[in-house]
Amino acid sequence: MAAKRPRAVLWLTILAAPGALVVETALRKLIFPPEFDEVRAFLEPMLTPVGWGLAAVAAMGAALGLVVQRRVALKRLARLPDAATVDDRYREIFAVFLLTTAVPQIPALLSTFVFMFGASVWTVIAAIAFCSVGVVAQALRVPAMAENP
Repeated sequence: MAAKRPRAVLWLTILAAPGALVVETALRKLIFPPEFDEVRAFLEPMLTPVGWGLAAVAAMGAALGLVVQRRVALKRLARLPDAATVDDRYREIFAVFLLTTAVPQIPALLSTFVFMFGASVWTVIAAIAFCSVGVVAQALRVPAMAENP
C-alpha cells in the first residue's frame, strides 16, 4: 500500500502567492484608512517599476527553481539506500519541492507588498503568474522524479 501523499500541503504551496494577494487586499480594504489610497496614488509611479522588476525576478526564479529542484533532488536521492521505495524517494523529493518553491515565491510575495503601497496591479499579477507556473511545474515533477530518478 502506498503512503499517503500530502495533497493539502501541495495545494497550500501552489496557492501561497495568490492567497497572499487576496489577504493583503482584504486587509488593506478593511483596516487601512481611506487616505491611504492617496498615498498609493502618490507612490505608484515610483513603485510600479519595482513591481515589474520583481515580476522579472519571479520569472527567472521560476526557471531557476526547476534547475535547483533537479540538482538538490538528485543529491538527496543519492543519499538514500539502494532499497529505498518510491514512497521514500517521494518524501525526499517533496521536501526538496517545499524548499525550492521559495525561489519563485519570494519575489512574488514581495510584489504583493509593493502593490500594497501603490504599484500597478498588473505587476503583481505578472509576478504571481510567473511564480504559479514555476511552482506548478515543480509540483508536476515530484511524482515523476520519485518514480524515475
